[in-house]
Amino acid sequence: MLALFACEFAGAQDSIAIFKVVKSKTNFIVSPSNNVLWIGVDNRICIKTEGEGKIAKVEIAGATIAQMDSCYIIRATSGSGHEAILSVYELLPNGKSQLALNKKYNLVSLPVPEVLVCEVKSDSTIDKFSLMAIGKLTAKLKGTNEKLKVVSFEMQTGNQTAIDTLKSGNEKLTIEMKRVIDAMKPGSLILFNNIICRNAKGDLLPPMNVRIFLDEKKIYQYGF
Repeated sequence: MLALFACEFAGAQDSIAIFKVVKSKTNFIVSPSNNVLWIGVDNRICIKTEGEGKIAKVEIAGATIAQMDSCYIIRATSGSGHEAILSVYELLPNGKSQLALNKKYNLVSLPVPEVLVCEVKSDSTIDKFSLMAIGKLTAKLKGTNEKLKVVSFEMQTGNQTAIDTLKSGNEKLTIEMKRVIDAMKPGSLILFNNIICRNAKGDLLPPMNVRIFLDEKKIYQYGF
């Protein structure tokens, strides 16, 4: 059995883990160094070598793997709580291969994005004054501290025969949106559709929708 030790540099998203194989002149560098694979998405993992050895093959149990350039794309489809084992084999001078390292990953469900309208969840009510005064959409990943940036959205109002659509190029209600809200009656439905968010890595997420009802209470007294 081969003895291994690993040095992990945590913190940055592109941190690496260096695995030194006893009786080998090669270091195997895996990045990122975390031990999590997100279920249902492409997980990009890069494996490089330092020294004389080369990679013979890379396998994974509990997920699928495909090579892309100098890295690998791993996809997991099983439920949260399961594990996957990444195995890297070193090519020996005699043409044979030997196991260089095993790295265990936890398979975790991807956090679900949630959009709030003036800190109010979808299918909730909000008074007209708060909606117009705060006038902003925010987003986050449920169960985490990661905030998402709202880059655009549409606001739809009206009835079954006529729908008015207004667009915003950021997270804030436009002046025209506030004018429309100001004229609406309590109990009216407002749809916020095609909400586009960007995560911390800069990736755009699929569009999301939220609906809000104007509060029946007549607490709007200050005008706009």
